[in-house]
Amino acid sequence: MHTTGGSADTATDRAERLRALVYTSPTHEFEGARGTFSPTTSTLIAGQRKAVLIDAQYMASDVTALGDMIESTGKELSAIYITHGHADHHFGLGPLLERFPRARPLATPGVIEYITANSENETGLWSIMFGDRFVRPTVIPEPLEGDEIELEDAELRIITVGQGDIRPSTVVHVPAIGAVIPGDVVYNRIHVMMAMSTPDEWQQWLASIDAVEALSPRSIVVGHKQPGARDEDVRGILDGTRAYIRDFAAAAPEATDADQLIAVMLEKHPECGNLWTLQYSANAWLQRQRSGDA
Repeated sequence: MHTTGGSADTATDRAERLRALVYTSPTHEFEGARGTFSPTTSTLIAGQRKAVLIDAQYMASDVTALGDMIESTGKELSAIYITHGHADHHFGLGPLLERFPRARPLATPGVIEYITANSENETGLWSIMFGDRFVRPTVIPEPLEGDEIELEDAELRIITVGQGDIRPSTVVHVPAIGAVIPGDVVYNRIHVMMAMSTPDEWQQWLASIDAVEALSPRSIVVGHKQPGARDEDVRGILDGTRAYIRDFAAAAPEATDADQLIAVMLEKHPECGNLWTLQYSANAWLQRQRSGDA
């Protein structure tokens, strides 16, 4: 857990009353040690009396630890917002709501549609990857009304950017502390999940990153980050994700097999962690290319 936020050069009382606490999971091995899943974040925006959680984890151990972090603040959890429909960001809703029953689970209608359509398949996949260590989904979020979540006298602005590593994706902007929580639209020193989008969507994804940059954030708490990577390295986070997407897009059509594509990306991005994500993306691309879907 760490804290991000603080006072800007023209700090207001609102900013001084608000802080962001970030829970980052450890890397989790798959059953049979076939690979690892990237560290995953959840961000608690805490005011004086209440708090809002952004994304809910998926492993039972992390959901418990996240709940402990929330409880330790002494704040009332009023809402849990889900940035996008991937299982690792929403499966933990059920036990968190049992522990914090006053919280409302929220997402945009598009994200809810994705969750409803994909949760059953993702549960089966998670069972193969994690056995009985993950939390099975029991809660579908409620549709967010409007594009803001109020937290005392501050606003959490919800922006639908469309494309991240899946579509639809949203980001959360907390102007009072200059923070953006973009889910999986942006990565921080972790191999980017390219497998679930197409070359056309990669270009749309770059536009989503531009939309995050336009918010002029002072910190970016991404959905997946290498432990110890700084949330305040805004330029490195944005440019690093852009470069990764562009490099993969350039190398993929030239690759004759997955190993070649992996080698190119490792040479260009040696700073990135969680090799399995790259391996999965490279193999998915080659399979798509062979089937004519690339």
